[in-house]
Amino acid sequence: MMKMVMVMVLLCGAISLSAQEERNRIYNIMLGDVRYAHHDEKVDAGNLLGQILVGAMTGKASVQATNYEEEAMNAVVRGLSNAHRYRFADRMPQYGDASEAGNLVADVLITNIEGSSESKSYKDKNGKTHVETSYKGEVNATITLKDVMTGEVLATPSFSGEGSSSGYNSSLHSAVTSAMGILSSRITIWLNQSLPLQANIIEGNAVKKDKQKKVYIDLGSREGAYAGLHMAVYKIKTVAGRDARQQIGKLKIESVQGADISLCKVQSGGKEIKAALDAGETLLVISY
Repeated sequence: MMKMVMVMVLLCGAISLSAQEERNRIYNIMLGDVRYAHHDEKVDAGNLLGQILVGAMTGKASVQATNYEEEAMNAVVRGLSNAHRYRFADRMPQYGDASEAGNLVADVLITNIEGSSESKSYKDKNGKTHVETSYKGEVNATITLKDVMTGEVLATPSFSGEGSSSGYNSSLHSAVTSAMGILSSRITIWLNQSLPLQANIIEGNAVKKDKQKKVYIDLGSREGAYAGLHMAVYKIKTVAGRDARQQIGKLKIESVQGADISLCKVQSGGKEIKAALDAGETLLVISY
């Protein structure tokens, strides 16, 4: 977990200088080299994961890793595509794109595509024997994120997706497919955490007693806001000439009401948020 936090900080730091010029700027992220560890035991991606990791199955079920290569690559692409502040491009950038700091290229190493099955037998009340089989799938990938302009490696996060399938229509394929979906989600979450959306509370809305229940923020459809997006609320204070954040609550966007405005429900910290608004303090909100 500490390693993951450190590489996220590195990625944020590499982009922060240019990001200050334009809030919630959208960056391009492009797919570079894609490799599969099971093609060659000598595959080396910075000695990240060493030798081949292909799934060995229990029981009679099996999965051929090569059959799922395209699905694994598509899962990675979906994860890269769904991040708030990145736009995926299926080509290398033009000169104008490459000359802008913050755009990324992603080299991908698929290190594991694995499936397994487990069967259990039982007898019903009539003494008839039944067999139930459940399946598990796993896919692992390491992504090397590099600055398009300089080629500098910014981060090398590793991701794992695990899926399962049981019941009447269960299959090894559905378990592996489920794992692919989870892998995609974890890639997107990591990117969103490394470069979140930011906004400010611009006006209070509903109040109940001494607690703020709803607020408006200056984030809307133009910058990718959507109903259900969760955001943390921070007070900004100056410490030794530096800005410091203090989290005082949480919001969830209830409805996007324009290009640059959304109505949010206060999920926690209603009393502190109301007091800060009444005092005329600036409140920063950051997606999480």
